[in-house]
Amino acid sequence: MKVKEIVDYLLVKYPLELASSFDYGKVGLQFGSMSKEVKKVMIALDGTSAVVDEAIEKNCDLLLCHHPFLFSPIINLDYNSPLGKKMLKVFKNELNIFAMHTNFDCAINGMNDHLANLLGLKNVYSIPEIPTSESYMRIGEIDKCSLAEFAYFVKETFNEEGIRVVGDLDKQIKKVAILGGSGGSYAVAAKKLGCDCIITGEVKQNNAIDAIEYNMGIIEVSHSVEALFKEYIKNILTEEFKDIEFILSEKDVNPFKCL
Repeated sequence: MKVKEIVDYLLVKYPLELASSFDYGKVGLQFGSMSKEVKKVMIALDGTSAVVDEAIEKNCDLLLCHHPFLFSPIINLDYNSPLGKKMLKVFKNELNIFAMHTNFDCAINGMNDHLANLLGLKNVYSIPEIPTSESYMRIGEIDKCSLAEFAYFVKETFNEEGIRVVGDLDKQIKKVAILGGSGGSYAVAAKKLGCDCIITGEVKQNNAIDAIEYNMGIIEVSHSVEALFKEYIKNILTEEFKDIEFILSEKDVNPFKCL
């Protein structure tokens, strides 16, 4: 099996055209060769130094990440820096690296549909409903409950160490929006679409203030909640490519700790 066959399959399901403008050149095959043989693939949220070491130690041919391996172009590279050491290992071991970021977030049955399904949201749809590079948000319904009750449910479902909540904890929640990653700036837009709260990450102070002004609830989860994609995409790829071994990184961890 060649790298190209896996890449082609993923880009049909999660087209590059759905990637946001800031992701141009950062999704797809970032390093490697389409003609390289693949027998073993590691799946991770982030391609950290620890993950690269693990992929090499476990003889993986392809590292599949959600977040781009490189967010910025390399202008110069100090081989003694953490990035330099990591890149030397990638090149020396001819490790192929593929990223599926905002194209996966926006696609049908991508990141945000998966998160919505895990929460059991009903009547889910995207905004805009026809997928574009702006179709991050998913909106759905739950059985009516308080913001506090729903927040505890989200925490348990996503196995979060801790969450932050904005808004009246007794507020009744029925219609909710979800956007994995960093989506605090979407809170007011979700309110205007009839939502009672939004589940997202990396909420800024001004996002929280705006939400309170609009009587909008926010349930802030970690950005690393997106790591839930790993098992999901592993199952999809295992079903499609039965002769390839897909494994989840054990070194791919949330960089934050709750005390």
